[in-house]
Amino acid sequence: MSPDFPREPLTRRRLILAAVLLLSLLGALAWFNMNRQEDPFFPYRYGQIVIHWPGADAGEVERLVLNPMEEELAQLEEVREIIGTARLGLAHFRIGLQEHIYDTDAAWDRIRVAVERAERKFPPGVTRPDVRDRSMDTHSIVLAISGDDDLLKLLDAARSLRRDLFRIGDIARIDLVGDPGEQLLIRLDPARAAALGVSPESLATQLNAANRTLAGGTLDRAGTSLVLDPITELASLDELRQLTIRTDSGELLPLSALAEVQLSTVEPATERMWFDGQTTVGLGLVIPDNRLNTVSFGREVRRLIDELRPSYAPLEIREMFYQPLWVELRLAELGRSLGLGVGVVALILLLFMGPRLGLLVASLLPLVTFSALAVYALGGGVLHQMAIAGMVIALGMLVDNAIVMVENQQWHLDRGLSRAEAGARSVKELAGPLLAATGTTLAAFTPLLLSQGDTADFTRGIPVMVMLVLVMSYFYAMLVTPILGSTFLRSTGGTTEGGIQARIEKLGRILAGIARRRPALVLLVTVLMIAGSAGLARFVPQDFFPSTDRNQLLVDLSFPEGTRTNQTALMAQALAAELRTRPEVQQVHVFAGFSGPRFFYNLAENSGAPHIARLVVIADSDQVLPGLIEFARARARLDHPQALVVAHRLGQGPPIAAPVELRIYGTDPRALQRAAETLTGVLRKIPGAADVRHTLGSGIPTLEFRINDAEAARLGVTREQIGQLLADATLGRDFSTWRPGREPVPMRIRAPEGERFPSHALTGLNIQSNAGLIPLAQLVTTSTAFQPAVIEHRDLRRLTHVLAETDEGTTYTQVLERLAPKLAALELPDGIEVEIGGAAAEAGNANSALFSALPIGLLLLLVFLLWQFNSFRLVGIVLVTVPLAAVGVVPGLLLTGQSFSFTAILGVVALVGIVVNNAIVLIDVAERGRADGQPLDQAIEDAVVRRTRPILMTTATTVVGLAPLTLTQSTLWPPMAWAIISGLIASTALTLLVIPVLYRLVMGLKLNTATPERSPPRE
Repeated sequence: MSPDFPREPLTRRRLILAAVLLLSLLGALAWFNMNRQEDPFFPYRYGQIVIHWPGADAGEVERLVLNPMEEELAQLEEVREIIGTARLGLAHFRIGLQEHIYDTDAAWDRIRVAVERAERKFPPGVTRPDVRDRSMDTHSIVLAISGDDDLLKLLDAARSLRRDLFRIGDIARIDLVGDPGEQLLIRLDPARAAALGVSPESLATQLNAANRTLAGGTLDRAGTSLVLDPITELASLDELRQLTIRTDSGELLPLSALAEVQLSTVEPATERMWFDGQTTVGLGLVIPDNRLNTVSFGREVRRLIDELRPSYAPLEIREMFYQPLWVELRLAELGRSLGLGVGVVALILLLFMGPRLGLLVASLLPLVTFSALAVYALGGGVLHQMAIAGMVIALGMLVDNAIVMVENQQWHLDRGLSRAEAGARSVKELAGPLLAATGTTLAAFTPLLLSQGDTADFTRGIPVMVMLVLVMSYFYAMLVTPILGSTFLRSTGGTTEGGIQARIEKLGRILAGIARRRPALVLLVTVLMIAGSAGLARFVPQDFFPSTDRNQLLVDLSFPEGTRTNQTALMAQALAAELRTRPEVQQVHVFAGFSGPRFFYNLAENSGAPHIARLVVIADSDQVLPGLIEFARARARLDHPQALVVAHRLGQGPPIAAPVELRIYGTDPRALQRAAETLTGVLRKIPGAADVRHTLGSGIPTLEFRINDAEAARLGVTREQIGQLLADATLGRDFSTWRPGREPVPMRIRAPEGERFPSHALTGLNIQSNAGLIPLAQLVTTSTAFQPAVIEHRDLRRLTHVLAETDEGTTYTQVLERLAPKLAALELPDGIEVEIGGAAAEAGNANSALFSALPIGLLLLLVFLLWQFNSFRLVGIVLVTVPLAAVGVVPGLLLTGQSFSFTAILGVVALVGIVVNNAIVLIDVAERGRADGQPLDQAIEDAVVRRTRPILMTTATTVVGLAPLTLTQSTLWPPMAWAIISGLIASTALTLLVIPVLYRLVMGLKLNTATPERSPPRE
């Protein structure tokens, strides 16, 4: 550091003040104009692969699709987990990337290459894999188009509206939600077709040839091109119906004489949705990551929708889910907490320091806060609740440096130095100690900054903003405070400003006296408090992330596998109608065949499942949700006893299947079934566990056709012909694409009954043989069997899951603690392994990521401490204070009824930084006193007296700054705020007693054992 540095701020005051005001103004403008959203975006570490194989059972899907795909994906080092599911006609994969991967696009490119390799191994009939690497995108706005029961009309309006919405250039993607699909269905009666001599194969060939888009080329006409346009594509349904078809006998007939032609929705139904009872097709709007002001975007969408509504009448366009409102409410609430915190902290400063010193320090609150926000915004930061919470946490800490600087300037002024000399001397004395103190606090937050994974990504805005504020506070203390002090401070002649300062000095002398006279008692009480806090820890409920405070309730229904979407929808609609009778319910939206849009960031997506439904209940407030949960469970069990019902609030943090999850691995399906049923029964008896279920399913009935190969060979019929005959009658066959407009429509030939074809009549279907048409019954025998409804894999191992929600007031750890002894006493079938998943696994991953970065934080902490003190003894004294930070946390959480969640862990980290900071400045004053020749006891007493007020002010400002967070409606922040508040109150008292005791003990021992040459120098 330059010897002239202490005087630099005073000689460059105009430049410094202009830069500070400009940066603060930029921050103030950024508060109103920067990009904003409710929660941070997650990297695209999770995605899905969806593969359809119409008609294949779960066993075939597992053997021929699931296994080859998993083997290819398992070879990629970027892939952390592969969760595969095989069910009737569908293979679904959920892929999780390694948590250290942030270049997710490159990883997904490698996954696509692996998918292409696996695709070459698939049998005919399997569709092309659909890799969905953006499935974690949240729909910021979901619009519902209703007003007609004709799904095709709604679908056409939704597609048109999607094109109109792209006028807003900031939209990244618009998804069709509840897309009923569209197909051109040609219903060919098998008996009539056989009588007329028209097979599905020949009909498909003729129709395909008549519906092809071909270019005719061009001619040169005197230097001008003449385009040749052969009309080879069918233009309308009427043209298709009149198309001439040649029968096997050579007769020519219009298609309408052979089959019924109809444009319809896809059958069987896949996805259906209802807006508060009205048939709906939806649009989900996705915005770019971290590059948009969600609130402004919402206003722009509303403006455009208001403009478009008349052109879509009589259809209605309504908002089903509107995230900009939640962004505005959440940030406004936290903004009020921040503003209230600033005001209350300023009042505390005035109370403790008097009007002159208090106003000087308080003036730095908005300057530091807005300057830090300006740097955050210029670096591409987004304003979300984590960033604002970081500013609130830092409120009490950002004034620490300024308080110490101002008090030191005043101390020198009172001893006769000029204003300029007092400022310069304070900078010279405190630049190092305050840098060390700030550095140690930064070191405490470093593990949170450097840890990787979903939880770290979710909460990283907190350490980023806290560290920015702390860095700005140090520089402003060194640069701005001397300037303001040299202008506004004056000598008080050694008298205190008001009685409160005198009382604090008296308190400091009392504390110093206790530490000097009763050191053994101080240490004994401290050890007992630490031990007592550790003993009480087991009574604090542990949680990962709490549920939200939204007024939205999810009711998930799962019916037996094989239930069709239409049947699922009927039963879900019935429950929705019951819920609408409740006076506290505003709306109930229903989604059948899928889990609905991802309108909240941690919702897990489930598609291609006809047997599931989700109800989203919008209530008057979150306070009425517990009663609605019980009502929904009771009504569903009464009206639909065959259904699995899961009613729960929206969660926070990374997405999980359920708070309590048991993963049961095994290769024997029967053993898996027994283990799943046993564990489900055990878990249902655990107090606090709710909606307990397993995912194995009860099986699906299968009509098996055993082929007489000898007879089939004699008649010249192949197995492929038999399979195709059954598929043509029930599923149908896609053979071409019709393009009546912008969207291509698949063309399908199928029997009129389709999947409603009578099962007993299937063997009466005629099949072509070398002996002419013969009934299928001549070649096959049928029998009924049960096949697995669903087969699940995790990392290439077969498994099933037992899942449970938790009752209100119960955490997942309490359920697992009650389950553990019963689980240990169970005798499960051979080959069965049980693993804990759910919130426990995610919490373990988050803690592991945090602890893996902890050594870096500890190393930085030691570097700053050794740089400041150059003494292992003094560093040891400071480190002993770390346990003091946790002494008050446990009693505080117990008294306030809060759980020890991940946000409470963040509070403990912040607490460690504050306590270590207090210890550093206390020891530094004692060391300077001894360097000036004071006896050990006198140096300790003076240090305690001089630092009691700054330490108490740090405590008071931090406590009152965080107090608004304890009153917020958000469920995230009270555990963190109470952890800091209670821990800081207890640790402050202990710090003022324990540090003097330890310093006296350690340094006194050093003096007694030191040789004269090693004694501290004296002036």
